[in-house]
Amino acid sequence: MLSQSALLISVLVLVMASNAGAAAPAGSTLNLATLDRFIETQMENHRIPGLALAITHGDQVVIVRGYGIARGREPVTEKTQFRLASLSKSFTAVAVLQLVDAGQIDLDTAISHYLPDFTIVGPRAGKNITVRQLLNQTSGLADTGFVDGLTRQQSTLADRIASLRAARPVDPPGVAFHYFDPNYQVLARLVEVASGQPFDAYLQAHIFAPLAMRDSLSALTSDGSGQRANHLAQGHMVVYGAPLAVSELSGFLGGSGGVVSTAADMAHYLIAQSNGGRYADRRLLSAQAIAVMQTPPKGIASSYGMGWVASELHGTRALEHSGILSTFYAEAVLLPESRYGFVLLYNEYALISSVLAFPVLKNGIVALLTGQVPTSGGLSVPMLGLIHAAFSALGIGLAIRSLIRLRRGTTRAITAPRWQLVLGIIWTFAPAVLLLGLPQLLAQSMGRYFDYVMLARAMPEIIIWLGIWGGLGALNGVARLVMLVWRAERSVS
Repeated sequence: MLSQSALLISVLVLVMASNAGAAAPAGSTLNLATLDRFIETQMENHRIPGLALAITHGDQVVIVRGYGIARGREPVTEKTQFRLASLSKSFTAVAVLQLVDAGQIDLDTAISHYLPDFTIVGPRAGKNITVRQLLNQTSGLADTGFVDGLTRQQSTLADRIASLRAARPVDPPGVAFHYFDPNYQVLARLVEVASGQPFDAYLQAHIFAPLAMRDSLSALTSDGSGQRANHLAQGHMVVYGAPLAVSELSGFLGGSGGVVSTAADMAHYLIAQSNGGRYADRRLLSAQAIAVMQTPPKGIASSYGMGWVASELHGTRALEHSGILSTFYAEAVLLPESRYGFVLLYNEYALISSVLAFPVLKNGIVALLTGQVPTSGGLSVPMLGLIHAAFSALGIGLAIRSLIRLRRGTTRAITAPRWQLVLGIIWTFAPAVLLLGLPQLLAQSMGRYFDYVMLARAMPEIIIWLGIWGGLGALNGVARLVMLVWRAERSVS
């Protein structure tokens, strides 16, 4: 019979195991208590509502854990479902490479050979794009050549292929990297045609089932995944540093961002990616195909493989990819040298979080896995939210003050040089012009197009600030124009 002390120790061990999900592997430098404290501190500092984490090592699960709230008062668990967003691209790459392994697809054959309906703007432009180039995001297609098509809702992958007839290439195929979601939507259609199965059904049968990813699914639209996911976390946007529960934007995600999964399921996927394509006694993909998938193309200034980005974190070679939707963020990292892998799933997204919070958590976990001390970072999301609020208030105050003082400016309008008046008018319209041109400005500078709804979700403080300041500034500018016209008429008379 166990003594009371032994019984107490046994109970404590069971509690610790249930909280951690799994023990750290032999020889690991990872301290699970330190990991928990680090994550919980960062979540509190940055007001992150919910987060799920899975860490693997070789063919073993180290930890699967949920933190914070999924929805209402329901805590995040290892089985809470999150939208993976662009982490879905690696699943599409796996599907294509499975068909390559089976001899049904050749990576260096033109996509038009398999999809005769695939055409884009320009003579023979679509005839030269290969399957490999779509996977490597070097097709020559980009957001800037397909802005109108990106804003139109699609319902099927065949519809997406048809819509690309209006796509204008910005580079020849195989020359440059351009991150372009429709590349992977075309690949999803390729999987359908080559396999004879709907894309979502193919992923279920050939990836989710073999990896025992029982709570994972794929859908062509965000609305469709929301209807099918029974344990989906509530997504959030962030307004002035505070998370706000809102519904995910409707959008077409087939092949590029439509997978929903859990931390527990993603642990199985990470093992397959770290273990040469094998999970338990099942082979998902050949080791050669995994190597191709995780290797960027040669001869191009690109670190993008096929759903993975080659990088360096804390002096360690890494493969990573992030996924962004209007209310969810996901991040997966593989450390090939140590064979660690981890995934972070969040039920919020904001630009300020992606700058201040998410990198601290990712880099902190890498530090802990490599025996280093994580840094906590500096400015927090709530602090920056307060700064944004102060700037908004200041901008509004200055604009109102300028309007109030317009009447006093009548004398100045009569005596001031005309160039000063013109410059003053141009300045008052500047915020409104910036707001009107913001999507195009970002498209030209970043190569990605985001409409006003997306921008308002990602950075509401900036849009509010530009909207109010721009509106008041435009009103001010109109009043100054009236004064300038009045001055001109007075000088004539």
